[in-house]
Amino acid sequence: MNRRTFLSVAAASSVVSASTAQMARAQPAGRFAEAIAYSAQRDGAAFLVARHGIILREEYHGGHADLRYPIGVGTRMFAPLLAASLVEDRLLSLDEMVALTLGDWGAHPVKSTISIRSLLSGASGITFGRSRDRTLDAALALDPVDPPGVSFHADEAPYVLFAEIARRKLQGSGGESDPARWLTTRTLLPVGCVPIGWARGADGAARIDDGAAVSARGWALAGELLRRDGVWRAQQLIDENVVREAMRGSFAEARAGFGVWLAAPGRTRDDPDFDSDLWRGRSPAPPTLAMAAGRAGQRLYISPTEGLVIARLSRDSEGARQWSDAQFLSLVYRDL
Repeated sequence: MNRRTFLSVAAASSVVSASTAQMARAQPAGRFAEAIAYSAQRDGAAFLVARHGIILREEYHGGHADLRYPIGVGTRMFAPLLAASLVEDRLLSLDEMVALTLGDWGAHPVKSTISIRSLLSGASGITFGRSRDRTLDAALALDPVDPPGVSFHADEAPYVLFAEIARRKLQGSGGESDPARWLTTRTLLPVGCVPIGWARGADGAARIDDGAAVSARGWALAGELLRRDGVWRAQQLIDENVVREAMRGSFAEARAGFGVWLAAPGRTRDDPDFDSDLWRGRSPAPPTLAMAAGRAGQRLYISPTEGLVIARLSRDSEGARQWSDAQFLSLVYRDL
């Protein structure tokens, strides 16, 4: 098999080249066949496994390598990339209070104590709950339902707020003020995470909670940047400490990082506001595995200690929703 690195394969061209096709033909015919079949039977569109930056297998069903698919709340894994980029450029600190940017929060006895770290970890106590008004104005007006650090909420409100914080920080720096465009230009394009698209709300703001559409290669490259602690081409592209925090749980929820789910510590039968068998007894997920997950089985798995990045995309159909993380990973690990 052609031993080109994942970076070379995915970032050198935005189309499927002849050399890429040759690499695909040279792959072992049966390797990951059962995992690919499992994905395809559930309306899978793309499958990619890379280890230490080298593609072991990729497969596309009725499409091509650059075809983008909406990844739903899997988009949230771009939030730590945005945060780590802002910290690396000295525009943000995880431990600064949100009220430093959202000035009105400074007068609130509880909201004034919420840090960027607790916001991104889902432990800020800020949640839309059952409210139908999920705009920025509504998010800014929310009162915490719990003190910071006590409870975990898998809710879009913190992402709406963080996008606004990022916008104000960037606006103050005098450059590009749109967080999605800035992140794409500053961080995603350099690693080859293209093409990528962002859905936007009525106010024009990019949705970093559920608005991204990305190719399997693009998503995997973003995951590879997290796996490498923010290092790309021997340079620290984004802040490594933020990346490590993103892949670590909190006191409020050990199985959730910044925009990703974590396989450990502590698998229990009570899944944290998310329907997955990742934490159940039959799951082969190693303790270090992180997962970005959208509906219909849109998945990105990252295992730093094993050097693995696995991307799986599907079409949004009823059949695609019958997804088991434990079964899929068992089939992948069988052929590693």
